[in-house]
Amino acid sequence: MKSSFLTMIAEQMYLKRYAKSTIKAYLYWIASFIRFNSMRHPKTMGHNEVELFFSFFKLV
Repeated sequence: MKSSFLTMIAEQMYLKRYAKSTIKAYLYWIASFIRFNSMRHPKTMGHNEVELFFSFFKLV
């Protein structure tokens, strides 16, 4: 994994005993969300970015 942010998330999920397939899926969508928003850190984003992302992929 390239991102220290995604590595940290994966480590936390392993500690909480998430299934490997679940971790893989979550990391895929988190990375997609970050790329969709021009590589901004999720801490700097809010409701509007989430809505745009979900709308783009028709997830809402």
